[in-house]
Amino acid sequence: SLQELHPDCGLSNRIRVANHVCDLAKAKKFEEHAVEAVWKAVEDMLTPEQPPEARHAVLLLLRAIIQGQGERLGPLRAFFFKVIRDYQPSNEDLSDRLEVFKALTENGKDITYLEEDIAGFVLLWMDIGLTADFLHVLVNLVKFNSCYLDQNVSIMVQKICLLCNWTTASTDIEVALQVLDAVVCYNCLPSDSLTVFIITLCRTVNVKEFCESCWKLMRKVLGTHLGHSAIYTMCRIMEERAYMEDSPLLRGAVFFVGMALWGAHRLPALKNTPTLVLPSFYKAMWCANEMVSYEIVLSITRLIKKYGKELQVVTWDILLGIIERLLQQIQSIGSAELKSIVYELLTTVEELYEQNGFHGSSDKFFSLVEKCADKRPDASVLTLISYRAQSIQPAKDGWIQSLHRLMEKFFRNESRSVIRIKVLHILSFVLSTNRQLYEEELIEVAVIPHLSGIAEDRDLAVRRQATQLLVDLAESCSTHHFTSLLDIIERVGDTHTHTGPLEVSERDPTAESPMEDVRTAIRGLLEILQSKLYSLPASHASRVYELLIGHLQLHYKNKYSSAVACSIRLQVFDFLLMMRTDSLHRLGFLSKDGVLRFSPYCHCDMGWVHLHTSVKNKFLFTMTAYTGQSRTTLGQLCAALWDSQSRPVVIEPGSVLTPLALRC
Repeated sequence: SLQELHPDCGLSNRIRVANHVCDLAKAKKFEEHAVEAVWKAVEDMLTPEQPPEARHAVLLLLRAIIQGQGERLGPLRAFFFKVIRDYQPSNEDLSDRLEVFKALTENGKDITYLEEDIAGFVLLWMDIGLTADFLHVLVNLVKFNSCYLDQNVSIMVQKICLLCNWTTASTDIEVALQVLDAVVCYNCLPSDSLTVFIITLCRTVNVKEFCESCWKLMRKVLGTHLGHSAIYTMCRIMEERAYMEDSPLLRGAVFFVGMALWGAHRLPALKNTPTLVLPSFYKAMWCANEMVSYEIVLSITRLIKKYGKELQVVTWDILLGIIERLLQQIQSIGSAELKSIVYELLTTVEELYEQNGFHGSSDKFFSLVEKCADKRPDASVLTLISYRAQSIQPAKDGWIQSLHRLMEKFFRNESRSVIRIKVLHILSFVLSTNRQLYEEELIEVAVIPHLSGIAEDRDLAVRRQATQLLVDLAESCSTHHFTSLLDIIERVGDTHTHTGPLEVSERDPTAESPMEDVRTAIRGLLEILQSKLYSLPASHASRVYELLIGHLQLHYKNKYSSAVACSIRLQVFDFLLMMRTDSLHRLGFLSKDGVLRFSPYCHCDMGWVHLHTSVKNKFLFTMTAYTGQSRTTLGQLCAALWDSQSRPVVIEPGSVLTPLALRC
């Protein structure tokens, strides 16, 4: 066979014989020095001038000899290694040469006779053939022979990191990470390689399929003596303007720092506090990028949910600064997903506030909530309003103006019923507790400007609540503002009666009548009249009485006949029929418990004496129409008002009187 490998036998015949020797080398043991003889016979076939098939045949033969005669090769291992290493051209037949090297080293596990040259060979091969196949070998080289690679580990790490950063092949990235993992586990990662190592992991963690493996690898690094340096490096990356446009890098840095310091699998050995790293998060946001901002929101939400009650004022100052920046960004970035989680973050802080676990500036936080109040749920805005209400008291500078702003933003410019009613409750409370000293100013600044148009408000519940507030305020108001309050109540009472009947659908018996606010207004006027009869100025009682009579006239002018309208009229007549007069024509009111008290300020108008009988009959007819009672019954009720000669009758206390007018 050796004779047939001689150069004179022709190339095709030599290739055929070489392939035959391959089979023999795998199956049988060669005689002593037979390997050298075979090599001498075929070495010329590896020269660059030979065709590729000749070189391929020789490399296959070398691989077969190494696999079949491996334990008997001895120093020949080093010789064959040099053949592979010094192969020319160096970038030719890489795959076949690598297979020879793998056979020679058992996939990188055994480098006997190659120890001194292996590091240089690895660097050489990384320049010409850094493939996944070679990286698999490199993993074993690091695991089993790391001590022979020490001097070149830094360069190796940099080259592998460069591969991870530019390749798009997932297989290459997967094996490259395995090599880096081996370097961390079986060798000491050089400190001068830390930055490029960190940058590579920060970018690669954005690839979904490698996220978990990158995090595991980062945890290993953070658990070494380089842990704090790694955290510092990532913070520096977030702060440097050179990386401001590299969103995957920044996102990865935010993810790793957050997970390492307060994540589900945080490293207790790391002593970096949130206060130290959060300023870097803030700086990472100067170049608005949705990916980075999204990761920051996730990270700080995790921090607040787990450790919010332990965070101190200085940490909250930084967090609130980040939240403020996020709220600014979502105005321009506009992603629905980002907006959603930013608003969820606000909700998380609100929940902490309600649990008394928030130790930051409440003023600053609620100022942020107020900026996006129109996007916040009802519960959030109600919490904000309750907080603002705490500062609406005389002890606070500018408290009345604060009330005005609250009414302006959350009553006049708000559409949600529950929020507007909440503000009315606050206004009512402020009035009830401070009206003795500040009534006029409060009415001028907070009531009349915001409630003067309440009659035209589309929200029935708000109209009714506001009307009740006005009634309560007017009942004890004795200043010139009483007239203004009464004007507003009058407009509420006359709103539907001017526009005609508005009936509730009979098919929806649970629906609330659109006249409920009118009912509130008229019932309020009755209460005001009962109160004003006994106080000065008496013109107030006279004005209320005129409003009630005018309202009744509008009912019949517009033929308002709904159940609610009947109920309103019945209340008015019940009230009027409870009024009494004494021999001095002083008006009084018979309360439900039977107590009768006459007013020193309000008397019956003596013009009643001169009424013609036909007018009185017309009054009886009108009363019949108002109440639905028979004329006979009404005649009995009102018989004491006059005698047959139309002279006034002395009325004993307790007799019925229905006055048509009052005088001061």
